[in-house]
Amino acid sequence: MNHSLLIENESKRLNIRLPLLICFAMFTAWQIGVFSYSGEALAVTGRLPFGVDAGNFTPLISLGYLVSIAYMLALPRRIVQAERVIASAALLSALALNLPLSHETRTRVERAQLFCCSVLVGCETALIVGLFSERTAVKHLLVAYGLIFAIAGLMQNQFFDVPYRVFQYFNVAAIVLQLVFYLKLPANVWPRYAEKDTAPALTYPKKLFAGLLILCFLGNILISFGLSVAESVPHGVFVFDCAFALSAVVGYALFRRAGLPPLRFVSVTVLVSVVGFILAMVALYVPKLTLFACALLGPGTAANILIPYYGVVMSKRYPSRFIAPVMIGISFAASVLLLSWLIEAFRENEILLYTLYIAIAVIMAVVFLMLEPYLLYSFRGRSALADLLETRKPEAEDNETKRRETAPAGNADSFPEAPQNIHISESAQRVALRSVEKLTHKELEIMELMLQGFTAGDIARQTVNAVRTINTHQSRIYAKLQIHKISELFALERQLREEQGKTNALL
Repeated sequence: MNHSLLIENESKRLNIRLPLLICFAMFTAWQIGVFSYSGEALAVTGRLPFGVDAGNFTPLISLGYLVSIAYMLALPRRIVQAERVIASAALLSALALNLPLSHETRTRVERAQLFCCSVLVGCETALIVGLFSERTAVKHLLVAYGLIFAIAGLMQNQFFDVPYRVFQYFNVAAIVLQLVFYLKLPANVWPRYAEKDTAPALTYPKKLFAGLLILCFLGNILISFGLSVAESVPHGVFVFDCAFALSAVVGYALFRRAGLPPLRFVSVTVLVSVVGFILAMVALYVPKLTLFACALLGPGTAANILIPYYGVVMSKRYPSRFIAPVMIGISFAASVLLLSWLIEAFRENEILLYTLYIAIAVIMAVVFLMLEPYLLYSFRGRSALADLLETRKPEAEDNETKRRETAPAGNADSFPEAPQNIHISESAQRVALRSVEKLTHKELEIMELMLQGFTAGDIARQTVNAVRTINTHQSRIYAKLQIHKISELFALERQLREEQGKTNALL
């Protein structure tokens, strides 16, 4: 179902070219430079770029996160203006560090720059969630971030010392490029949020949102842990950053050249990260394997770096002012507070700590594989069903659907198990494709909502129907298409899209 609010917001999303995205991604390079010089911090055995030591800068970082969350909730439509102001303040502080300041004044200026950097973490996520198209978000998080991580790897290569002054100059350049990006953005374009009085027929897919937020939580833990492992061994950061950069750029190149969806590539890197965490634990006994572990943890981070993209998917389903703030709150809780507590609690028992991270990585892999078809469906953009819906006028419901039937809804309220591996026989595909034409307008609407991640209860609220009525429609959809679960429904939609593509090519 295409709600007018969703259509309006989709028209506001920006498709941004790579050079400007690289300017925007310089924020991450600046962040790495600032946090790398924030002092000693808790890590498994070394120093973590993110200052999480309670005796160091945690209160300041925490304040920055809280300020960004409060601002996103209070003035979400002023995010672009806020980024321009905060980045300008950060630039002034970065320039001031090149002056002959006293030690006390320099410390204050460095703290001011760290605070600005922490606030901009939230604003960065808000921009991606609110303004980026899905393809722009993926391009930014894979290609632009890949290039930036390559630069970060070279700057922290440990083959030769990079003086602090070089980092100062680099940070100034990075902030200037960020400002270029912020000034290029339209300051008066922002999505409208769903309110009960303005969008009463709009609801959100609860299970899909819960799954994406779980990915956000687990992914932030694993990013920070992967970095801490890399920090614990000479050249580990260099190997980690370069492996991430290479895998991210290769994944996007396969999408552009071979048509492989980047999210499908990401599902492979999630599994690679599981192997990386296992190898990191083995490396406790065989230290020579640590660099190999870093080389595997780098590509695994490519999956976790897509966390802001999940916010884009959620915002397209239900534009809420709380999506970006909740994601930033989860990031702060996972990557700062929880990680520092875990490392402190298990510092004397690294085996147990590593086992916990392996378990987290496995859980994340399972959750991602369950959610992957919904993400792929969203990333493909316009569905094959949308074309069918446009060619038909809404039909009156059959008398049978008005009867109070209690047919089971199959697996409609649960996520499928790795549905991308589902294959329907050729004969069954032909039968199902012909049967799609027999679906009523209402059934096509419900089928599309199912593929978007809505459960029977969600669809009932959105279409103002009884759950029993939706269950009946779902059962009829499965019966008409001669399939039994939603994983087969995803496979059928992909086949329908391919058939439509062939037909359009012939025309």
